[in-house]
Amino acid sequence: MLKLSLSNNLIENINITGIPSNLKRLHLDSNLLLTVPELCVHRQRDTVAVENLAYLDLSYNSISLVHDNAFLCLPKLKILILNGNPISEIHNNMFLHNPLIFSVQLSNLGYFLKKIDDFAFNSSSLSRINLQLTNFHFDQEIFNPKTIFSLSPNLTFLNLDQSYLPRTEIWIQQMFSSLIKLKVLSLCNAKLQFLPKNVFPYLKSLEVLWLDANKFSNWNDGNAVFRNMTSLRKLHMANNFIRIINETSFPLEVLNSLEELDLSRNPYACTCDQLWFTEWIKATKVRMFKYPLFYRCRQPIQLDNVVLQNYIESKMQCPPWNPLYSMAIVLSCSGFFLATLIILGLKCQTNIKNYIYLWRVKYNRKKGYFPLTNADDFEYHAFVVYCDADRNWVHRTFLPKIEQDEGTKLCIHHRDFEVGESITANINKYLEKSWKVVVILSNEFAKSEWCQWEVDVVQERRRRYGRDVFLLIMLKTIDSKHMTNQLRALLDSASSLRYQTGVGEDLFGQPRLRLCGNH
Repeated sequence: MLKLSLSNNLIENINITGIPSNLKRLHLDSNLLLTVPELCVHRQRDTVAVENLAYLDLSYNSISLVHDNAFLCLPKLKILILNGNPISEIHNNMFLHNPLIFSVQLSNLGYFLKKIDDFAFNSSSLSRINLQLTNFHFDQEIFNPKTIFSLSPNLTFLNLDQSYLPRTEIWIQQMFSSLIKLKVLSLCNAKLQFLPKNVFPYLKSLEVLWLDANKFSNWNDGNAVFRNMTSLRKLHMANNFIRIINETSFPLEVLNSLEELDLSRNPYACTCDQLWFTEWIKATKVRMFKYPLFYRCRQPIQLDNVVLQNYIESKMQCPPWNPLYSMAIVLSCSGFFLATLIILGLKCQTNIKNYIYLWRVKYNRKKGYFPLTNADDFEYHAFVVYCDADRNWVHRTFLPKIEQDEGTKLCIHHRDFEVGESITANINKYLEKSWKVVVILSNEFAKSEWCQWEVDVVQERRRRYGRDVFLLIMLKTIDSKHMTNQLRALLDSASSLRYQTGVGEDLFGQPRLRLCGNH
């Protein structure tokens, strides 16, 4: 006997002891079996009752648990059907002892399948796996994407319809990267919200790809999704959210290799962006599945439900791109860029000057500037002249940068003048102890009569020692109404450094080059 069918008999238990050993096909589908029948019953020593069984159908029973060794005694098993059972787990190495098995069907398990072990499909002979309608969550950590199909190197058919594919590209890449012999892949209603990059191109033997009823719309880089798929003959992408098909959607060599393409039941936008697709349909020899009836416009609203075949944009409605447009765009962008540079230059000219100066300072430092030897003859590197209104900035900003960060010693009258001595005596005394003079200029400085007197003293020192004796720092711009002849003469006699937030602050971290450098 080659075949035994016991389908639809409400069988709850079965003893196969008396079954002939030459049985090839056993049908036990649509019964009430709770477990896989005991198949390792010995008829005599070292024999198995169904050792020649090649086909076993246990579909649509009530089997919830399949033990690891359930099929251990079926060395010639080729086809196993477990569809429609409430199986909760698929264990490791379940088919390892079936060296001829090539087809396993585990479809329509509903929401019962909760876990797939790392090496559940460990079989070099497996060619077909059907996990259709399992609702298995491949988007959760209840399986290992790196190993699930890694030990099924000869798989040619894989059906994962109505499941939950991973939401990350890396997991999808790990799942399918080893299936280089796969010819048919079905991922319909697999909750795909995007077309993964660098996945399908590595399935070099793929001939049929089903992607119907998912949730992806347009993809930006068709080359990254479909490149090298020159073996592909049938591509089905119906009932998604595709709006536009253009020349970047598919590589040309892939389109040329196709025999059948299904893009039906998508919400197409009938605009000029769709012109390439409408022209391609007219010229192609590829069979457009369900065309033209199920290819309809959904946008704009005035064209809703219009058959795409009837939508043909005229040359007037979608004129070709004029090279003059490109030239105009380039000129406009260049003009905008130039205007921006001019505006920034006018508004930031102080910072620009400071940047140039800072560059020159760093350049001169590389050239070997060193402290002048005669600086050691003075107790202070510089005497600081400022008005009381600017004391806060001098003490909190200027001094920490110059003295603490750079090690330069300054003479500050609020700190260093001798108590009991007159101000004029202190100024004369400490000017003689200072190698340079730093003048902090501002509106308040210009309005101060005492500061004007100090300007005269500084000018006298300049006449004796030269223009390099002092450094002017413009803390705040002086209004013209406060500008005196003394101040104007001072500004004309030496260059000034304008303080400004930003790079201007950084410049005050480089003072030794000005106070102690070789000019």
